[in-house]
Amino acid sequence: MKIYIAYTGGTIGMVPSDQGLVPDAAFADHLAQHLNASDELAHDFVIASYPTLIDSSNATPKDWQTIARDIESKWHDFDAFIVLHGTDTMAYTSAALSFMFAHSNKPIIVTGSQVPMYKVRTDAMINVMGAISACEEGVQGVFLFFAGRLIEGDRAHKAHTSDWQAFSSPNCPERGVLGIDWRWRSNESAQKPVVIQIPEMEEGAVTILPVFPGVQAEHWQGLLNGQVKGAVLLSYGAGNAPDKDPALLALLSTATERGVVIVNVSQCGAGSVAAGAYAAGSALVKAGVVSGQDITYEAAFVKLSFLIGLGLSSEEIKHCFV
Repeated sequence: MKIYIAYTGGTIGMVPSDQGLVPDAAFADHLAQHLNASDELAHDFVIASYPTLIDSSNATPKDWQTIARDIESKWHDFDAFIVLHGTDTMAYTSAALSFMFAHSNKPIIVTGSQVPMYKVRTDAMINVMGAISACEEGVQGVFLFFAGRLIEGDRAHKAHTSDWQAFSSPNCPERGVLGIDWRWRSNESAQKPVVIQIPEMEEGAVTILPVFPGVQAEHWQGLLNGQVKGAVLLSYGAGNAPDKDPALLALLSTATERGVVIVNVSQCGAGSVAAGAYAAGSALVKAGVVSGQDITYEAAFVKLSFLIGLGLSSEEIKHCFV
């Protein structure tokens, strides 16, 4: 099997410096030594370190585009792809790749680590080897692998800062769980033809609107500026927000009327938006806000960015969330 491993940046390949942890320019060589030291890995690995490494906390939609185009340029030369990435925005990148490589017939697995590889007590090679193992099993699609969990790319959520298991899949069972052996969730859906679409990503086109006690229109006014074409509304519970503030609702209505697609996602860790179940949620529906159902806020942000990048109209984008 020919496996392409792209080191895009992140904790996994960092080393200490006077300024703190920084990316190691020689990381690709160190990783190759680890992989070549094993007699069990009879694969052809190509490991590439990006010329400009991405600190995932600085990642933008343009970086998703860069990674996707790198994979696309090598699509016919490799059987599987592994993307090494920082954990802060890993869930966003895995979601982006899942939309850009819809119905992928090859494994594209995003992973990284909580502790750099140079440390004695690190999860780096455990996660890399788990990602390789998933490729060997012949999974098809885009996934995030971390601490033994293979999560659908658009279902992953960064859930913990310091546990080995940094990611969860709150509303969808993991595709596989790796212990001594793999335990798989059955996947009986028919494989559709792969669709690769890598649109020009507009930075600043999507924003996030937090709901909190005492939120006022002034808090969101700047977030819904003229550049914005989509917004993720982080609502309470099953999709609720204040419904007694006319200015707040008028701001949402004005934005949706000018074509901004506002997607309602619960700020709870799990569960789904039930649009209109409560009066406080019905007011959002009347203001033109669409339900994100059980999507994570990371995936909602990425999906809006992706669909806007494709040039779809606001009505077409809304239909994609139904």
